[in-house]
Amino acid sequence: MRARMLISREQNRFRDVDGTKVSLGQFQTLKPTWLTTHVLAFIRSKHPALIFDPFAGHGSLLRAARTALHVEGRGMDIDTSTGWPANDSLRCIPRLPGAVIVTNPPYLAKHSARRKGVHDVVAEHFRCRPDLYQLALDRCQEACPHVVAIVPETIINSSYPKTCFESITIVEDNPFGDTDCPVCVVCIDDASASSRSGPLVFLGERPLGRLSDLEKKRLVPRNSIRIDFNVRSGRIALRAVDSMDPRKPMRFMRREESSYPAERISASSRLVTFIEIPSLKEGEIDRAICTANAALASFRADTADVLLSPFKGNSNVGRRRRRLDYRTARAILETACGPDGLGLPLFD
Repeated sequence: MRARMLISREQNRFRDVDGTKVSLGQFQTLKPTWLTTHVLAFIRSKHPALIFDPFAGHGSLLRAARTALHVEGRGMDIDTSTGWPANDSLRCIPRLPGAVIVTNPPYLAKHSARRKGVHDVVAEHFRCRPDLYQLALDRCQEACPHVVAIVPETIINSSYPKTCFESITIVEDNPFGDTDCPVCVVCIDDASASSRSGPLVFLGERPLGRLSDLEKKRLVPRNSIRIDFNVRSGRIALRAVDSMDPRKPMRFMRREESSYPAERISASSRLVTFIEIPSLKEGEIDRAICTANAALASFRADTADVLLSPFKGNSNVGRRRRRLDYRTARAILETACGPDGLGLPLFD
């Protein structure tokens, strides 16, 4: 099934996509970079009699887990051409005694389904959850008390309940061969002792702390001053996403430093924008920008970037690219433009 994906609403640009692949989430897990030491330890601690993948696809993930754990593996898939027993696991997953589910479920958000022209095919699945992977996690937890799943890293900042999450592992080394979707591995235990204090967060093998502790560092705007985003005449520019070049991360700058055309700024701009702060005097702009960039750098270091949205692909040195949401940007600018921020000395 072919479908047309919207590339640019302003320019009315589309491109053809494989609608079947998109609607079924058929993106294969080719590299075992997701199977870190602590993920492996989690599975082993459950003493599984078998590893079960209800979204098995071509079986690469199941083979990697089975090889590492030396236990039986079973799979199911909605696509009968894969050779597994047929099952629509977004509807129901059978219970297998002694199993640990290890899976890479389909990902497809409701807004993406519309943009990619496949919404009508999967519309029924969006009644309860905004993304297919979240519905898949629900079904997995209904079928098995122990689940390991590779899911979009956006789950960290989502409202999906993490009560039973024991750990979240950010995987920078892309395990897929046909998508650059930023992912993480969630380890779920319905009797998890860590449920009250929140899951542990890892960047690969490196522990970053508990998500609950990182959440305490989230910046919240007070709306204490007027700050207008996506203003074509705005005096401050924001590159809100890390570039591929690690020397060009997200940052605030004077409007004239940005090469981005003002006419391309619209109400929906999210990656580059111009900002106007009416109360900011012309002579205060450089100091405010300097203070804002220092606050942004401090926030990134304190939170190990976990609270910033992941952006597709990695930088040229293999680090996850991030995007600065405007809510956090507003909180940073409020501080930078307040009396404390503007009272700081100016550094280059």
